[in-house]
Amino acid sequence: MKKRNSVQGRQKLASNSRRRQLLKRVQQKVTLRRQHFQILETVDELTQYY
Repeated sequence: MKKRNSVQGRQKLASNSRRRQLLKRVQQKVTLRRQHFQILETVDELTQYY
């Protein structure tokens, strides 16, 4: 019985780390998109002034 619980715990740990990795990847994409958008906005503003 206890062995099965430890295996389930291990599976849960693995899925948690997988979830964390996915979240990290998605967060990275979001921050990159944000930075890209900010750069585009500033370039637009600068071109409007000149």
